[in-house]
Amino acid sequence: METTNQNTPKQTIKKENTSVQAVERALLLLKLVGESTTPISVGELAKQAALNRTTAWRLLGSLKNQGFVEIDAASNGYQLGYAVHQLLSHNDSYGSLIRRARPVLEALKDDIGETVLLSVPKHDGILAIDQIDTDHSVRLVDYSNTISPLHCTSNGKILLSLLPEKELNVLLEQPLASHSTYTITDPEELRKELAKIRIQKIGTSIGEFDENENAISAPIFDKRENLVAFITLGGPSFRLSKEKLLQLGNRMLEAAKKIEDQLD
Repeated sequence: METTNQNTPKQTIKKENTSVQAVERALLLLKLVGESTTPISVGELAKQAALNRTTAWRLLGSLKNQGFVEIDAASNGYQLGYAVHQLLSHNDSYGSLIRRARPVLEALKDDIGETVLLSVPKHDGILAIDQIDTDHSVRLVDYSNTISPLHCTSNGKILLSLLPEKELNVLLEQPLASHSTYTITDPEELRKELAKIRIQKIGTSIGEFDENENAISAPIFDKRENLVAFITLGGPSFRLSKEKLLQLGNRMLEAAKKIEDQLD
């Protein structure tokens, strides 16, 4: 039978029990968010966890501060955050996709002579999961395992172009951060750009994320036509000019198709 130390103050025991209870409740909420197939509201989470709404909101706030959950802009519901991916990345969660795409990325890098990246869509940006650098001394910075914004990157703009109108409207109601003097911060101007991408099937970023870098991307879909990844080629603007970049559209689409053929 367990006993407590009679010299331990009751207040200390109560505080320890309360702390453990808070951890258990936070973990339960995290589990419920992970099990939900769509962003889930704080009210529904409180109901499923049998918690007071205010308590659930505070615990979710702590999880959000640590990056384990994030709020979906369209529904205002909770979904898993990037910190969960960071924990799982050690288990090589994208290993299969990277292995299948790597030969195509290598061939494109050798053919064009610029850095090639493989990335995946996230709710709050684009996550780079593989990068193959060129041999040039001046090249792109290492974007591996970093998340880039949507509105000023070539792959991010493709994702925006594929969103339902309602979800896109919600996102464009938020201020568009300026990352360079060329970043599109006018929602209507960005809409025109996205309309072109829907037709051309490729996205470009001409100094919009970094004034010294240009990039072009193509989407990768699985056999069920779900968007799973992007292939991107980028380089310094003095070597990879806008004119040269725009000539690579078909080459990028061909590379994306080769990767699609390798997917289940």
